[in-house]
Amino acid sequence: MDPASGVIVAQTAQGTATVLGLMRCGRIWLCPVCAATIRHKRAEEITAGVVEWIKQGGIAYLVTFTARHAHKDRLADLMDALQGSRKTPDTPRRPGAYQRLITGGTWAGRKATDGDRHRDRDGIRDRVGYIGMIRATEVTVGLANGWHPHIHAIVLVGGRTTGEKADKKVVDTFEPTRASLVEWEDHWRATWTRTLQTINPKFRPTDECERADCPCEGKGHGVDFKRLHTERDANDLAEYIAKTQDGKAPALELARGDLKTASGENVTPFELLGRIGDLTGGVLEDDAVGQGSLEWNLGRWHEYERATKGRRAIEWTRYLRSMLGIDGGDSEDDDLDMLFMDDAENGELRAGVAITETGWHAVTKKALDLAATEAAEGTDGNTDPDAVASRVREVLALADVADTVVVLGPKEVADAYGEMLENLARRREEAAARRRREAEENDDEDDDTRQERARNHIARLTH
Repeated sequence: MDPASGVIVAQTAQGTATVLGLMRCGRIWLCPVCAATIRHKRAEEITAGVVEWIKQGGIAYLVTFTARHAHKDRLADLMDALQGSRKTPDTPRRPGAYQRLITGGTWAGRKATDGDRHRDRDGIRDRVGYIGMIRATEVTVGLANGWHPHIHAIVLVGGRTTGEKADKKVVDTFEPTRASLVEWEDHWRATWTRTLQTINPKFRPTDECERADCPCEGKGHGVDFKRLHTERDANDLAEYIAKTQDGKAPALELARGDLKTASGENVTPFELLGRIGDLTGGVLEDDAVGQGSLEWNLGRWHEYERATKGRRAIEWTRYLRSMLGIDGGDSEDDDLDMLFMDDAENGELRAGVAITETGWHAVTKKALDLAATEAAEGTDGNTDPDAVASRVREVLALADVADTVVVLGPKEVADAYGEMLENLARRREEAAARRRREAEENDDEDDDTRQERARNHIARLTH
């Protein structure tokens, strides 16, 4: 991140290792390292938001949306159907089934200018007290049935609001009637199914289910509702949305798609990546975790890369965060800020080494960065600062970079990290100021261009 500061490999007071001062890619879809941190942070903010809403007396549902899929269906087509297509220079953005859920007069109500045709001016949104949702998209794939993208959403209802956009505030909570909740569920199921049918009849979910043990309770596989009744439910849900390995907690279901093991015969994208690593590393197909040949796994991974490019994995309804008192956003810059803050929140550092930029390049060139990190963790049980630094230095000596390494005690490593943070903060401020200047210059150029265009237009008219 800063050539002048280099890199610090250190052990925290909790006995874990951390490498400070490195750039992160922030690719939540593609990077197992960055995804783990980002999704963990996302799960924390989802938990905070949903628990706060239930404390206020509001109601939360976990709603899962799926589409029918087959072996030959392309992931990009399925993602377009669920999330909407992305805008390109040649084509406008087209809404998917998700966007259609929260549009239209039946949902949002109708204005009085409609005349007497519509006596009911309120929509379903008003009757259930919808204030917003937190959406996460998850993807799995299998040899038999192909891609299976699906959306998990925590939907917050039972609220009355005042104001518009950034000034919108919750003024009251209430319990929607059973009739209005049933109306909402039926409307979303019908809208979801109808929209997918219009986009591609092959993606239309089944209307009914004959499995007695299916959670859809015979209502079809497209949309599933689960209500959260307590704050503990909310905590579990937020974890489930973010996704943990066992996939039981709802915020983890939303955010932690990186850790989930796919059900049935499907695998997650990071399980594809793990099998690719095993097979390219010489592990036999029968011994490697996952399924399929190396060619099949590489093909699915490359398709996944293309289909998720430019899409958000986790997204809050606009202004929902501010209504719940939660800071932050959903952009890639916000993800990078989460990674930066995770580094800054490492807590007390016990000991470590500082490595110059040149030295770190030599370490990574010989693939010793993981060994250095493991050495800092002190798996031998000896957490004495001198022993920690000595172990790390022994590993780095293999890269012949002894002259680029400085052993740091507890106070020294804290001071070095503090200086690194100060340098990074200064560089961020300088970069922000540079972007503002460039934006102002572009605005000036745009004004000049518009004025020149106007002069030319007037000249042509008078001519």
